[in-house]
Amino acid sequence: MTDIRLNPDLDVAALASAFAVRRRLHIPNILQAKGVEAVTAVLEGEARWKATVAAGGDFFELPLDGDRAEDASKQAWLDDVRVDGMATRMQYVFDTRRLGSEHEADAPDAADAVLEFLNGESFLSFARAVTGDDRIDFVDGQASRYRPGHVLTTHSDLSAGKNRLYAYVLNLTREWQADWGGTLVFHGPDGHVVEGWVPAFNALNLFEVPMSHAVTQVTAFAMRPRLSITGWMRSHQPVGPQRP
Repeated sequence: MTDIRLNPDLDVAALASAFAVRRRLHIPNILQAKGVEAVTAVLEGEARWKATVAAGGDFFELPLDGDRAEDASKQAWLDDVRVDGMATRMQYVFDTRRLGSEHEADAPDAADAVLEFLNGESFLSFARAVTGDDRIDFVDGQASRYRPGHVLTTHSDLSAGKNRLYAYVLNLTREWQADWGGTLVFHGPDGHVVEGWVPAFNALNLFEVPMSHAVTQVTAFAMRPRLSITGWMRSHQPVGPQRP
């Protein structure tokens, strides 16, 4: 199994102080180079993605072979997907790959190792220290791939019974440009974008649940897919009322 470790140069006290200001934080160089390179190589070469769609009245998950439907007769499902611009509910179109025991690979790979790392005491202690929250018991996660046209519209990550405390995105895309879209944006009470983080290789984005956010649509001229591992830090116990 791939050895994945936190960057030993991280200043946890400084990160905790920064997180406390707005309850969200962009952390560059989160992992040691060897581990993050191994994980990225796996996702860059992965062909067994699943398209995940909830947009314009369509709801489905479809196995892919590369970027095409594994079942060629269902390619039209992907070609016909349209986001409803008038809808106020969350919509999304992107590709996913399960991690850990949910992954269908014959043997665990470096991407699967990330989930084990995130649930190890080193990372859990780090997350509790940065957030100041000892309720974090475990972390779930999946790999995601955003290609041209893919998007995740505005939502807060609240989900009844999931006991989500914080959302995270481990960015694994090399040399992304802001013009390509795929930016994680946060909204203020007036609906304006108050902050946005362009995908940055080996950076961890961390923010409290609930918080209004979205991933902007990846442009048609993006030169590579936006790769990440994303999920939530959760509690085994009910977390109580959370403001919407």
